Amino acid sequence: MKIKPIILYSLTAVLFTGCAALNEKDKKLEQMDRQIAELRASIDEKNSKIEDLNSKFSLLHEKIDTAKADIDKLSNPVVPEGLKVVPLTEAPDGAIKAEELKEQPRPVKAEANFPSKAEPVKEDASPEELYNKGQDLFLKGSFNESRAVLSRLLKIYPDNALADNALYWIAESYYSEKDFEKALGRFKEVAEKYSNENKAPDALLKAGFSYLEMENFEKGRESLERVIKRYPGTEAAAKAKKALAKLPASKK
Repeated sequence: MKIKPIILYSLTAVLFTGCAALNEKDKKLEQMDRQIAELRASIDEKNSKIEDLNSKFSLLHEKIDTAKADIDKLSNPVVPEGLKVVPLTEAPDGAIKAEELKEQPRPVKAEANFPSKAEPVKEDASPEELYNKGQDLFLKGSFNESRAVLSRLLKIYPDNALADNALYWIAESYYSEKDFEKALGRFKEVAEKYSNENKAPDALLKAGFSYLEMENFEKGRESLERVIKRYPGTEAAAKAKKALAKLPASKK
């Protein structure tokens, strides 16, 4: 009869030890889950920073191309039609004759279209001035101000050749702020309204990225596949292929 308490005590000890071991395992699992969550958050943050840097790099590249084009224009000024260029003749002492100097046309002054960053945008600003100012504000991270200037361009000059670019960078500003829903709407507008313009492939690509950020993987996959089909051979199509390769297989 005295054996039973000993057996009960032993069983209790075994159960207590087992529960302690399970609790220890649970704690370790919870710790691992936290570490995984922290790692994922760190990766997401780094990916976000990389994407933001890619956007700014793309914008800087665009500004460099524009600056090169302006330099070419300045290097080859267009002489207005009707102006007569009179060759100079030298006097015996090498001086230019006064009457010939008067007949020389004044050099054509090519003025840059871009305002200083510190200057406010003029009321009668040209599309180029507005676009350049919007770009500068974007690079500074002043996204609200950038959108205001680029939206003004779209309102005043809706048919200008820079309209699709302006709308694209408005979308990029929302994407940089992680407002993916608003970014998606603007990217889709660029891709649909300006389907044959230079920003269309990138806009459709970023529409796909916006869907993925919102965890709408089906729509994201469709957008990326559309980039490859509609704009083969572009840099956007190459990026779309890489993104698709990282996605889990479709359930279709």
